[in-house]
Amino acid sequence: MIPFAPFEPDRTRYAIDASTAQINAIPVKDGWGPLPDLVPVSQALNAPCLGAWSVRKQDGTYRIIAATATDIFEMSAIDYSWAVISGPSAPYAVPVGDRWSATKFGQLLILCNLGGPAQYLDVDVGTEFADLPGSPPWARYCATIGEYLALGYIAGHPNRFMLSGIGDAGFWTLGQRGCDLQDFADGEEIMNIQGGERGAILSHRTAFTEIALTAGGDYSFTTRVINPSRGVFAPLSVVPIGPGNFVYYAQDGFFMGVAGQPIGAERVDMWFQELADSQYLNQVRGYPDPFRKIAWFQAQGVTGEKFLLGYHWQLDRWCFADNNVSEMCIMATPGITWDGIEALFPDWDSADIPWDSALLSGGALRFAAFTTDNRLGFFTGEPRAARLTTADVQLSTNSRSFVQQARAVADCPDFTLTAITSDKHGGARTEGQPVPPYPATGVCHFRSSALLHAFRMEIPQGTDWKHAIGIDPVARPEGRR
Repeated sequence: MIPFAPFEPDRTRYAIDASTAQINAIPVKDGWGPLPDLVPVSQALNAPCLGAWSVRKQDGTYRIIAATATDIFEMSAIDYSWAVISGPSAPYAVPVGDRWSATKFGQLLILCNLGGPAQYLDVDVGTEFADLPGSPPWARYCATIGEYLALGYIAGHPNRFMLSGIGDAGFWTLGQRGCDLQDFADGEEIMNIQGGERGAILSHRTAFTEIALTAGGDYSFTTRVINPSRGVFAPLSVVPIGPGNFVYYAQDGFFMGVAGQPIGAERVDMWFQELADSQYLNQVRGYPDPFRKIAWFQAQGVTGEKFLLGYHWQLDRWCFADNNVSEMCIMATPGITWDGIEALFPDWDSADIPWDSALLSGGALRFAAFTTDNRLGFFTGEPRAARLTTADVQLSTNSRSFVQQARAVADCPDFTLTAITSDKHGGARTEGQPVPPYPATGVCHFRSSALLHAFRMEIPQGTDWKHAIGIDPVARPEGRR
């Protein structure tokens, strides 16, 4: 059997344990599985989303919040429309290329960006956002660290880090109640804050710093550089994957953790550099799908279309999807009723939501995204059209092969196989015609003579399948020419 190997396009196409072309399939333990399609559920925002969150109230229900460059909205659970809940400082002015940063501080949802004052909402009883009290500085990033609200990349001071007073997100008088700041001489600008109960990790452009909270004394925190030679190039690419661990995009590729363990070298780094538009590499964005254990990185290609590159952190494997989405997020499903389905689709035949979908039960947290027309959707739909390709393999030792048939080792009922042949290593590759399986046996019949054979399996949109492992060809040896 020729396996559908891990997606590692930096490798040679002759390596049987690597594949240079897999699209819209995700890694599973025994090969590859389907990538669910994005199902839009909301009405459209009036502008591109620059941040979205689901926040849990104390009664166990969720509120769905989204923000644009000028306003903040809440989604209705009845007709999935968006109501403006902006504060008195609106319309906001998020800088071009920037996004909202958010953190939950107790029952307060706090949002910030460099273009105006930080905003807050009591998620239990609040009806609209307001300016955060205490006149905190404008900042690009916010996080909760123990009992402090932390701000990083302060307007006019990109290397500055600041804590509020202890237990009070609205107290910003320096020197009192633990409110303090630090300007970092090394590492350049702050790119990300990952907060925890006892401290945080600051990602700089060229370094990583550990923040440790102190118990009393003259300082509320201490700092320690934990990696002086590795940092984050794309600030929005940092994806938490566990306590104290994360993956990110640096100037020379993809890495894991503060130690800078390479995860993309000799696998996807060079391919990514060639596919992505170099002008927008610092805008690469990452977001975790914790249910499938995949960190998705979105980039803009040289054609102008966006794509997704995924890293499965438990299986240590990569995948690729051609979804062109705008904003990604983890969102509580709204719970679509029968009336809600009628509100979303023109007729029942158009409703492509599986009946066991999490969309039909509200409150389930799922990986979500906004479409290019600004509608919130969930990756809970039917499987996307997928394409899986094997390596170029010499099936007969020291000779050509004549392939008579091939069987897909997969539980997929609907697909085609295409034989891709070449007469020598480094020679031109020729693609045959797609061949469907014979209904009675599931075998695809070929008459293909070549030195090297690869097989491409194409699975149509909406096909019900779970696993695709590889191709089992039947071939007989031929001569050397």
